[in-house]
Amino acid sequence: MKMRSARELVVLGLLVLTVAGCGDGNGVAGSSSSSNSTTPPATNPTTPTNPAWTPGRYAADTNLPDSPALPSDTQVCSVLEASNKLVKNADGSLPVSADPTPATYGGATTALNNPDQARIQAALDACGAAVDAEVGAKITQADQQAAATQQAANNPLVNIAGASSETLSNPAYKATKFAVRLVRNSGGSGNAFLSGPLVLPSGVTLWVDDGVTLFASRDVVVYDKTAQDRPNAITCGAAINNPDGLPAPAGTVNAGQATLAGVSGMQNCYPLIRGTHTVNASIMGTGSIDARGYMPLISSSALYPTIRWATGVTEAFTYSGNNITGVTTPKFSCTNTIAAYRAGTLAPEGTACDVVTAMGKTTLTTPAVTYVVNRQATSVPSGMTVAGGGCNAGTTGCARWVPASWWDISYHGNKDIGGGPYSFQGNPGMLWMQQSKNLSLYQITLRNSTFFTVEADGVDGLTVWGIKIITPLLPDAANQASVGMNNDAFDGVSGSYSHLYTGATIDASSTGVKNTDGVDPSVAAGPEHAALGTGSKTTSSGQVYFDGYVKNVAIVYNYLSPSDDNVAFKGGLQDPRPAAARGAQNGSTPANMQWGIDGNRGVSSNRTYGITVAHNHNYNGHGLSIGSPTNAGVRNIHFYDNYFDNIYDGTNSSTDMGIVGLRIKSGQARGGDVSNIYYDGACMRGVKDFLVFDMYYTGPSADPISYTGLGWLIPSFHDINLSNIRMMNIPANKAAGKAGGGNLTFRGLHADTSFANTQSVIQLNMNNVVADNDVALGISNLSKGVVNIGSTDGSSQSKAANATLNLGANVSLIGQSFAHGTGGILTNTSGGAGKYTATTNTLNLTVNGSDDAGAANDTNPAATIVAQNPKLSLCDQASSWPAFPNVK
Repeated sequence: MKMRSARELVVLGLLVLTVAGCGDGNGVAGSSSSSNSTTPPATNPTTPTNPAWTPGRYAADTNLPDSPALPSDTQVCSVLEASNKLVKNADGSLPVSADPTPATYGGATTALNNPDQARIQAALDACGAAVDAEVGAKITQADQQAAATQQAANNPLVNIAGASSETLSNPAYKATKFAVRLVRNSGGSGNAFLSGPLVLPSGVTLWVDDGVTLFASRDVVVYDKTAQDRPNAITCGAAINNPDGLPAPAGTVNAGQATLAGVSGMQNCYPLIRGTHTVNASIMGTGSIDARGYMPLISSSALYPTIRWATGVTEAFTYSGNNITGVTTPKFSCTNTIAAYRAGTLAPEGTACDVVTAMGKTTLTTPAVTYVVNRQATSVPSGMTVAGGGCNAGTTGCARWVPASWWDISYHGNKDIGGGPYSFQGNPGMLWMQQSKNLSLYQITLRNSTFFTVEADGVDGLTVWGIKIITPLLPDAANQASVGMNNDAFDGVSGSYSHLYTGATIDASSTGVKNTDGVDPSVAAGPEHAALGTGSKTTSSGQVYFDGYVKNVAIVYNYLSPSDDNVAFKGGLQDPRPAAARGAQNGSTPANMQWGIDGNRGVSSNRTYGITVAHNHNYNGHGLSIGSPTNAGVRNIHFYDNYFDNIYDGTNSSTDMGIVGLRIKSGQARGGDVSNIYYDGACMRGVKDFLVFDMYYTGPSADPISYTGLGWLIPSFHDINLSNIRMMNIPANKAAGKAGGGNLTFRGLHADTSFANTQSVIQLNMNNVVADNDVALGISNLSKGVVNIGSTDGSSQSKAANATLNLGANVSLIGQSFAHGTGGILTNTSGGAGKYTATTNTLNLTVNGSDDAGAANDTNPAATIVAQNPKLSLCDQASSWPAFPNVK
């Protein structure tokens, strides 16, 4: 295909794209929002109402609520000074002398490895108690009054919500003193705190001062949940594995348990900071919080089961009595079994590790080698000798056991042991807030998260304003031999933290750090009426209602560079809706269906839109996303004036989804209705996948019915509106067939192998969507067979032909008339230009639109559009592309 110069542009102007497995034979696409419910067929586009915002990096935006503000000195409950024993390196890392590795396993101490948790929590608890004493009764009274009105209405479609976030933002419900401030040492150079998990009380602000870093302790024991808080006996730090969802074998910690679906670190670990049933809680300040996901874990208990990996020379052992006759070393070992730990004992050396820690069933070696308890320094088990020489305890070339980091565990749980719903990492989140009203994050820097960075479930009034998220950030000092890590690193530098156990370099790609989302607003499991959490061990005397929905969200002016979704709105797998509001999947009237996330629900008067994501700068990450769980429904979200900046050059592996722009994802067992989504104003450069709208995010084997117990939940994406989107710096080698930037991915589902019943639809409206360079922008897997809904096990798949949208040499507009060239939409064709051709029962695609540039003889209408459009012209301004701020 003839290529244009890099200066020329192509535009997808007013493109309505409807993707379905098949229609009814007349070109009309049906759909299903979940299970057997239906949505209206796609229609010709109407111009959506876009947010009114003035182009400019930090232009005043009247759509938004007021910015949060730091407390004044008079609003501070207490000030804690950093110890002079904790002084950061120049690069922001914590020296090894400040957090030493104990000489023996189980030798971690509170004084050395977790010195600040107790005093920070004591200050938070005291402040929480004072806040509750001053305003707790007022909050309860206001909530009861609002709830009484809602109860009197007796609407079966509505959860009782109590007082709104807007009501409770009134100064009458805020205490005069409400902040705990972490500051530098006034008499020395101390500028860091080292702490285990903290509970953020209702009404309290944790304020991390400028230049101060709160570091997470690496003592794994302090993150393990107590019996009353965890769903099962699995320990924090386990790489969970039950690939078939079958009952675990007798003698293991989860013996007889039918499934481990949904078990993850969020359930089995305390996050670094958590809060439940809170009102007006905040985390603020120009300092930082560092979870240190790259650091090897230590333990304050010699009994605690942890994963260790073999480094140096890895052998493969074969056992014959007490002799080792072969040479195949397991890649992993465990220090104890979970069952033995919970019983307060040590399992004997050589005992098979628990299935749930991925040691009993591995896919790493062929033939499989059982992972066993091995507490020795080398890979030779205690009491074993090597027949005929080779590796033994005295051989320097023997593999040595290295404590896993949180990122080792997450990669192992996601990749090595299957990556399905029964294979997950037991890692703690960084910040997890549940059932809250008015939660604010302001200015704070969050880095090196061990799992989701910010998880906010069932929050009314979530404000994330001007924060910075970066994972991974590997400080220079942490990559030096002086840190004292007990291993031989793959790069030849003893003590390096820059690699996973696989030898792969830790980076921001999907092969580096797993599931470190930036900000995840999610629905809760259901409404709750509960006492406010006023401290780590206390609650208020009165109770408050929480409806479990996501409402009044503003994620604005942030710098986001995680290693997974930058933002992800999760409309399931939990579902807070009452039964009568769940639509046809629950047997109720479809007209009564409500959405778990609805930006039009309970919108506060201090904002234009209920859910807004705007003015954000995105660097690495998997995009501004919706999903993958959407079974409770997601609608009415406004994304505008967002920037995506990276240097992707098209040479990385095509399986590496490290850099994504705008994304909606779901699957056939977690899908629901996603609609009325507005993207207006986005500048993207050096991005691998600009647009991803995917109904096949997980295959049947990785997305079982047992996730929800409701059967197949088919997604439906419609009324998705994109306007004023510019895609820049597309690598030229994409046109040569290499993996590269410029991907547009739209994957729809159809019901069965015969294409007889349309079960899903993707319907998008595009207006002024402009791409630099006339390169091969592809719409891949446009219609993909997913499952035979009638099959008993849901395992069969059928694949429809892919369809590809190619822009011909002279095509600058994709529209009904293809006015400026002979190119068109091609199916089953590898290249060249031609008109729209789609075989019946293979693809249902409709295209409508006109030339936004106006003149039919305009040879470069896209350039005309950019010149006349200040939102697109904004992408050419240097001020639109700031470097990620220095957060050291």
